[in-house]
Amino acid sequence: MTNMWILWLILTIVFAVIEALTLGLTTVWCAIGSAVAMVMDLCGAPVAAQLTVMVVVSIICFVVCMIWIKPKLDERHRVSVEPTNADRVLGKEGLVTVTINPIEGKGQVKVIGQTWSAKSDRQIEQGRKIRVTGMEGVKLIVEEIV
Repeated sequence: MTNMWILWLILTIVFAVIEALTLGLTTVWCAIGSAVAMVMDLCGAPVAAQLTVMVVVSIICFVVCMIWIKPKLDERHRVSVEPTNADRVLGKEGLVTVTINPIEGKGQVKVIGQTWSAKSDRQIEQGRKIRVTGMEGVKLIVEEIV
C-alpha cells in the first residue's frame, strides 16, 4: 500500500471530529496516534511500524490525558456548591406558624428561628410542635409531634 498516509489522514480527521463533537477527551489520543503514523508513512516507514507506533502513541497519549490533563479539566469544570442552611433543619423540631393544609398545599413552620413553607400528609394546626422529616424543593416535610 503506497498511500497509507491517506488512510491515516482520514482517521485523524474522523477522530478529531468525534473529539470536537464530544468534548470529553474521548478520541484525541487516537487522532494524535494516527497523525504520527501518517508522518511515518510520508517518511517511508513500513506499515507494521506505522500500526505499532499508532497504537503505542495512542496509549501514551491516553495515559497522559487520564493522569495529568483530565483531572485538571474536571477540577476547572467542577461546580462549587456552597453549603446551605437547609440540611441543618432535618430532624429538628419546630412550631407551626400557619396551619398546614395538605389539600391546599399551604402551611408554614418556624425551625431554628427560620420560617419555612411546609407540607404534611395530615393537617397540623397552628401552634402545634413538628419534626422535620425531609425536604421537597424549598418546602419542609414535617410530622406532628404528639
